Amino acid sequence: MKLLQRIQPAPRPSKQRKFLRDMYKWISLAMLLPLTLFGIIAYYNSGQAVLGNEYQANKKILMQVKYNIDSMDDMILNSVFSIYNNPDVRAIMYNKDVEFADIYKSINTLRSSIVNTNPFIRSVYIYNSASKSYYTTLDELMFKDASLETLFQSGGELPILKPVPRRIDYMSGDKKHTENVVSYFMYEFKDQGDTPAGALIFNANTTWLLENIANINAIDKEKQDKVMILDEKRGILGEDLDNPDPFLAKLRTAYEDYNAKQPEGAAKDTGYYIAKVDGKKYLVTFTNVEKMNWTLVKAQLYDEVFQKVERLKTTFVLLTAAFLLIAFLITVLLSRTIYRPIRKLVNQVSQADQPYSGQGEDEFSYLNQTFQHSFERIQEYRLKRSSENEALKAFFLRRLLVDSPSVSGNEFDQALESYAVRLNPSEPLIVCVVKIDDYALFQQKFSLFDQALCSFGITNIASECIGYPCETVEMKNDYLSFIMNANDSSELIEGWKQAQHYIQAYYHISISVSISGPTAEYAELSERHFEALNQMAYRLLYGKSSILTGEAIRSHEENVHMGYSAALEKKLVEALRSGSPTAAEEALERLFGEIQALSYNNALLSVMSLINTLKSTVDGLSRSKLEPVRVNFNLLTSRLFEAETLQELKDDMTLLIRDIFSKTENIENEKQAILVDAVKELIEVDYANPALCLALIADKLNLSSKSVSKLFSTRMNMSVADYLNELRLNKAVEWLESTSLSIKEILLKIGIENESYFYKLFKKKFGATPKEYVQSKSVKQIQGHTRP
Repeated sequence: MKLLQRIQPAPRPSKQRKFLRDMYKWISLAMLLPLTLFGIIAYYNSGQAVLGNEYQANKKILMQVKYNIDSMDDMILNSVFSIYNNPDVRAIMYNKDVEFADIYKSINTLRSSIVNTNPFIRSVYIYNSASKSYYTTLDELMFKDASLETLFQSGGELPILKPVPRRIDYMSGDKKHTENVVSYFMYEFKDQGDTPAGALIFNANTTWLLENIANINAIDKEKQDKVMILDEKRGILGEDLDNPDPFLAKLRTAYEDYNAKQPEGAAKDTGYYIAKVDGKKYLVTFTNVEKMNWTLVKAQLYDEVFQKVERLKTTFVLLTAAFLLIAFLITVLLSRTIYRPIRKLVNQVSQADQPYSGQGEDEFSYLNQTFQHSFERIQEYRLKRSSENEALKAFFLRRLLVDSPSVSGNEFDQALESYAVRLNPSEPLIVCVVKIDDYALFQQKFSLFDQALCSFGITNIASECIGYPCETVEMKNDYLSFIMNANDSSELIEGWKQAQHYIQAYYHISISVSISGPTAEYAELSERHFEALNQMAYRLLYGKSSILTGEAIRSHEENVHMGYSAALEKKLVEALRSGSPTAAEEALERLFGEIQALSYNNALLSVMSLINTLKSTVDGLSRSKLEPVRVNFNLLTSRLFEAETLQELKDDMTLLIRDIFSKTENIENEKQAILVDAVKELIEVDYANPALCLALIADKLNLSSKSVSKLFSTRMNMSVADYLNELRLNKAVEWLESTSLSIKEILLKIGIENESYFYKLFKKKFGATPKEYVQSKSVKQIQGHTRP
C-alpha cells in the first residue's frame, strides 16, 4: 500500500514553516522599526520643544524682573541727583553748625517727597562728616546704623551710585530686627580718614524687590519654583542670615558649578541648563542685570515642566502599541496570503511523497530536495520502462489483450516466471480501459515527458486504489489497459472513484473508465478488452469522469428507437424560419435529451441527421434572402468526430444556431436599409411631382403601401409623407434665399398645388411666413456686414 501512504496526509517536516516564521519576523521588524524610530524622534522633538517654550517663558519673566530692577535703579539715581544738589541737603552734609529745625524740615521733606512715594526706597541718610552724624528718614532721626559705621571704618572704597547689599539692625521695642537693603552712596570729597566728607545714602528695600519678582512670576508654592538674585560677589540678595534657605544655597552652588564648567570667554548673558539640586532635577534659567552686576536665577522642577511631555510619551507608547497590533494583524494576513500557495505546494508534496523524509532549512530547501528525489525516481522509472524485460512484458500483455487465444498455457507460465506478471490465470480476470478526458488539450498542455509522468501516476494511484492484483499496459491508441484478478466489476467502481478523486487532486486531469465483465479463461481476455473498448464509446453520452459497465449501458443497447422524434425536428425548423431563438434552443435541448437515451451508433447517426437538417434549413433561408446566410457546417461536422461528449456537440450546435440568427438579422437589417434608401432616392428625384405619394412609391418598388410605410417609419422615425414635406420645405427655402421667384413659381418647382397648405406647413416648421422669413434673413445679413 505504498501509494495510499503517499496520498494520505503526512506529518509535515519540522522546518516547513520556517519561511512563514521568517516572514512574520521580517515584516514585523519592517513595521516595528519605523514606528519605534518615529516615536523616539517625536518624543525627543516634543521634549525639546517643551523645554524651549518653557525657557522662553522663564526668560520673559526674568527679563521683566530685570526691567523692573533697571527702572528702580534709574529712579533711585534720578532721585539721588535731584536731592544731592538741593542746597538744604548740601548744607546738612557739609556745615558744622546746622539748625535742628532746618534738619528736621529737610528730613520731613525727603520722607514725604521721596520715601513715602517710592515703595522700593526704604530710607534716606544724610551723613555729616564734621559731626559724624547720620540724619535719617526713619522714625529715629539720629539713627545709629552699626553696619554702615562698620562699612565706613573698614577703609574700603565705597562705590559711588553702585548698589551695595547690606543689613540694617535696629530695635523695635525689646526685639532686635534685621532688614536687608541695597544702599546707594553719593559723595564728592573725602576727609583725612579717607571717609566721605559728606554723603547722601539711599537704601532700597530688597523685600519689595523680591515680592515684585514673586508677583511677576506668579509662583505656585506647590510647584516649588524658586527665584533668587545673586549680587556681584555671588551673595544671595535679601537672604535671611539668621535663618538661611538651604535650597537657595544649593541652587547657588549648582549655578557656580555650571559657570565653572563653561569655557573661558563663553559666558552667556542669559541661558538655561539642567541641574540636580537637593536630590531633584531642575530646569534652571538665568539672566544677567548688567547695570547692577547682578544675576537673576529661576529654578523649576524638571518633572513639572515635562508633565505634558510624559503624557505625550504615554500617548505615543499607546499609539505605537495600537499600530503594532494592527501591523501584526496585517503581517499575519499578508504573510498567510503570500505563504498560501507555498503551503499548498508543500502540503501536496509532503502528502504525495511521504516515503521520502526530506528535510531542509526552510520550505524551499525541502521542496528542492523533494523534487530532486522525485526527479531521480522518474529517471529510474524511465530506465525501468526502457529495459528489455519491461519491453517483453508489455508485449506479452498486449498479446493477451489483442490476441489472447494465441497465448498458450506454457507461454503464460513462462511470463509469470520471467516477467513477474502479477496475474493468476486460474482466477477470474477483468479488463479495465482508462482514457484521459480532453485528450487533445492534454497533449497540447503537457510535454511528452510530462505525459509519461501522468501515465505513471495514473497507473500507480489506480493500482493502489483498486486493491486487486493487476498489470497495466499503455496501448498505442491513447488509453491504458488494466488486467486484474477480480470476480465482479461492481466491486471495482468505488476503487475507481477514489482513484479519479486523487488523480484530479494531484494531476488536475480527469479520466473515464470502462470495466468489462469477468472471464474465467485468460483466452477470453481479447473479447473482454473489445467489450471494454465498445463500452468506452458511451463516454459520448455519459460525459467526462464516467465509469462505464455493461449494466450501465444496457438500457441504451436495448433502446429500440432509431432516432429522435420528427415533431421536435419540425419545431426546430419552424423556429429557425420564424426567427425565434428561444424556441429554437428549447427544441434543440429536447432533441438532445432524446438522443442521449439512444444507443451509441444511433445517437451518432441522429446527430449527423440533425446537422443535415440544419444545413437544409439554412440553405432554404439563404434562397429567400437578398444575400445567402453563410454558416460553416464543415467545422461542425469535423467536431462530430473530435468531441468526446454529447454535451460538447450540443454546445457547438447552440452556438451555430445563434450564429444563424445573428447573420439572418444582419441580412434583414441590410435589406431594410436598402429599401429605405430606395424610398429616399425616389423622393429626391421626383419631389416636384404633385402626384408623388406613398402609394406611387410602393407601386414603383412592387411592395404594399402598408409594408413600405411600416418599414420607413421604423427606420426613420417619421412617415413617408412627413419626409416628403420636409424635403419640399427645405427646397422652398433654397429657392427663396437664392432667387427672386414668386411663391406660386416656387410651389410649381416643389410639387405643392395648394398655396394655403404650403403656408401652413411653412409657418409650422419655421415659425414665420415665407415673406417674414426672407426679411428676417436679409436683416441678419445686413447686421452681419455692418458689425465691426
